[in-house]
Amino acid sequence: MAAWKSIRITKPCKLSIESGNLVIKDDEHKFKLSLSDTDSIVFEGDKFTLTAPVLGALAKHKVATLFCDEYYMPLAILLPYKQTSLGVDVLKVQIFWSDGFKASLWQLIIESKILNQTEVLSYYGYDSVYMERYIGLVQLNDKYNFEAKSARHYWKELFSGLKREQESMDVRNQALNYAYAICRSMLSRDLSAAGFNCALGVWHDNKFNPYNLSDDLIEPFRPIIDMAIKKILEGRDEEYISPELKRFIINLFDEEYVLYNDTLSSIRKITKQYVVDFKRAIMGESLVKINFPIVSTEKFDECF
Repeated sequence: MAAWKSIRITKPCKLSIESGNLVIKDDEHKFKLSLSDTDSIVFEGDKFTLTAPVLGALAKHKVATLFCDEYYMPLAILLPYKQTSLGVDVLKVQIFWSDGFKASLWQLIIESKILNQTEVLSYYGYDSVYMERYIGLVQLNDKYNFEAKSARHYWKELFSGLKREQESMDVRNQALNYAYAICRSMLSRDLSAAGFNCALGVWHDNKFNPYNLSDDLIEPFRPIIDMAIKKILEGRDEEYISPELKRFIINLFDEEYVLYNDTLSSIRKITKQYVVDFKRAIMGESLVKINFPIVSTEKFDECF
């Protein structure tokens, strides 16, 4: 059975392992959860206590584990060290990716991202014509930086007056960053489990970033997440990201409004298959085998 539960830890509690299950206990309650059914867990702030066996069990069961500070910004991601039997083979291929392969792959990633951005703007009735012409113009390594050009128009249309800053307290930024962090942790978990070193990216190459590859592969998902965040925030006048809002954000990963391999699914399910397909492609350096998620505007309304 595929893991499906998402857990968010926000209040003072103690976590431990009993008979292979995760136990969460506070002054009044005690919950026992199966790790084999748990897909992700988010720790917010520092009001919890957990033991080394808990960390080991989370890694063993490949639970996407994200630690956030009091502002809901990601501090760390727990990744499994024991990966697949092909881990060394994958790492060797990853180290020796040719420049031409990486340039072609980044071109496809950006084309996919801009395509989804265009669909999102069109859905909300904003000007998408400006960006439609970019889709067929992206070149190797996005030589003319159409990603940045499209982003300027995209953000101006989608969220009026929003400045995309990591530390911004704008609730829109908080919601977007929180959702991106969850998706990033899922991809990092799946990549690590497949034998990849997440620090070795295709385009992203920051020596201080242990998740360069995750940040490469998340790009096509960002507009899909943006679309849901905008819908979730409609009609809400909150000045900060509330517990209720965070529940809505976590749930968006289970809504089936995304097409992958011509099949309707959720982001949570797609990330695993996305990484599997990506691994097959890079092992043979065959870009033909690489697929990307596509937002389904037709199904979106049914989900939100």
